[in-house]
Amino acid sequence: PVATSRSPMAKAAGTELLILHGSQTGTAEALSESLAATASERGVSVRCLSMDEYEVAELPTEPLVVFFASTTGEGEVPDPMRHFWRFLLRKDLPAASLAAMSYATFGLGDSSYPKFNYAAKRLHRRLAMLGATPLGSCGLGDEQDGRGIEEAYAHWEERLWPALAHQLGRELQPARRCKPARARF
Repeated sequence: PVATSRSPMAKAAGTELLILHGSQTGTAEALSESLAATASERGVSVRCLSMDEYEVAELPTEPLVVFFASTTGEGEVPDPMRHFWRFLLRKDLPAASLAAMSYATFGLGDSSYPKFNYAAKRLHRRLAMLGATPLGSCGLGDEQDGRGIEEAYAHWEERLWPALAHQLGRELQPARRCKPARARF
């Protein structure tokens, strides 16, 4: 089952995967919920929350996290990500504070802006600086792509599942193939 911030399982013990989203218009949230539903179908215990609903001080206790981050304006993080991001930028955080965590990042942005997907790129780098292990490169969805963000997301997700299976130490159940959420920019 998928635990969201609105469900009683939101902080259930034994969750294998945490999915966090920072969304301004709802697209990052929709993609994160789609990934959570697919993870649940594949037999992965998952929580899916907005970054502003998650207690960021608990991040060092999370072994496996997928982040979705939108970039707004001129490279800004979305409103629901501001507190989370400020916490990660603290200078008193030890360099190895996230050493027990593996993570993946998918960004949503618009390449017509100079700081395309800046929030996701910075998040991806900062997590590594704090000792977390990336499961792959940062996925970059582009609103200006004629195919929408869906194609970039599909390629990124395709590479994500084997990495998650490896981290979990087991094969995952096959999932019904469905299209990711349609972008709403």
